[in-house]
Amino acid sequence: MKRSAERILTTHTGSLPRPDDLLELLDSAEAGTLRDDTVLNNRVRTAVAEVVRKQAETGIAIVNDGEMGKIGYATYPKDRLTGFEGPMAPDGGFMESDVSDFPRFVKVFLQALGRPVTGLKRPQCNGPIKYKNRNDLDRDLANLKDALKGAAVEETFMTAASPGVIAVFLGNSYYKTHEAYLAALADAMKVEYEAIHKAGFLLQVDCPDLALGHHVQFNDARLDEYRSNPDLHIEALNHALAGIP
Repeated sequence: MKRSAERILTTHTGSLPRPDDLLELLDSAEAGTLRDDTVLNNRVRTAVAEVVRKQAETGIAIVNDGEMGKIGYATYPKDRLTGFEGPMAPDGGFMESDVSDFPRFVKVFLQALGRPVTGLKRPQCNGPIKYKNRNDLDRDLANLKDALKGAAVEETFMTAASPGVIAVFLGNSYYKTHEAYLAALADAMKVEYEAIHKAGFLLQVDCPDLALGHHVQFNDARLDEYRSNPDLHIEALNHALAGIP
């Protein structure tokens, strides 16, 4: 990563608001009602170009594609990996112990979003995991490279879901242990991490699972019981990142 002694290099967390028409296309693709993939792919390409230009215009030094082509930062791997054809997670699985005592807040919160969080498909893992589909990954890399032409920025990053956050949002009914599930996800996602690095972009791995898992995936565990879980997730992540500076 670049450093500067002359000015503070600015960046952001990764995900940026999708245009309304792109959201409609992404929702249609998620629901399986999209008639023409070409329309979606073309709109993702133009949206990436727009969002890179806007970042540069506002003075962001280290930019990304805003995750324009992803329906969700943690669930998109279901479309790139084998093994996710199991039953869907029940609605409400995104928020557990921290808000379970406040059902009225949950209802108001979801209404305020303007689109249901639970509309995201969250199939369980019901088979062996491998990286099967590089089309979306290659599209994302190409779109960002094209958008950077002529853009006055210092550096570029691309986000990817960590093995642990995938495990939080996409349940497992195939692997015998949580450790085995994490290991399979780490082996598979290594393909994506290495591709981003080889493309010349900074790799930003999204890992909210290190804390989020306690109130979502392991909400019955005491804090002292849960603390060993982030160690497992970090071990899986280190394995997946081996060889990347």
